[in-house]
Amino acid sequence: MATTQNGKQPAHRPSRRQHIITAAVRVFGRNGVAETSIQDIADEAQVVPTAVYYHFDGKDELLELAMRRVFDQLNAVVEAARPESEPGSAEGLLRAIDAVWDWVEQNPEEARLYQVQIASANGNVKVLRDEFEQRHIQRAYDYLPEGTTRSPRAAKSRHAAQALAVRTLISTTILVTALRAEGGPLSQLPSRSVQEAVRSLALRIVTAEQKPASASA
Repeated sequence: MATTQNGKQPAHRPSRRQHIITAAVRVFGRNGVAETSIQDIADEAQVVPTAVYYHFDGKDELLELAMRRVFDQLNAVVEAARPESEPGSAEGLLRAIDAVWDWVEQNPEEARLYQVQIASANGNVKVLRDEFEQRHIQRAYDYLPEGTTRSPRAAKSRHAAQALAVRTLISTTILVTALRAEGGPLSQLPSRSVQEAVRSLALRIVTAEQKPASASA
């Protein structure tokens, strides 16, 4: 493999693009976005800074692509745990929660980046975040019972209750995922205890949404 005199790889290798994004994820997660420079990312990737600028416009584009990778990884993790073709169920819900839990533990840099950007995202990263949340909000409706209603008013009330249940479920799991990343407020608590609390809460949210439907039948 050709290198420059300082031992770093040249700018023009197209295969370097994904390698540089991986380095950006690590550095952004470790140092934070504001404290990260293109030089930091180049050093992590073991390339010269011109290699970074050859493939990317600058730090903003790298952050967007780094976050896209994080969201794509999480989407793939949830899809593997509970495919979209599979009907929603309590078992599928718990599998998805457990799979994301494992991902956080196995990918600390990605999890730290997620922790920071899920709350402070702006611009194109905010668009990615909103798309990510909306995708999982829509999927969460699968976990709720269909039920029947006898009037338009009851149907409207049921829809509102379902929307609240779904957003509570997704907001809770997203928030806990961020807070338990390394250095987060929940990172010092026993992982297993927090995981069981999230699983229990998720099931209670789904179960609580079932009760008004059965009472009004």
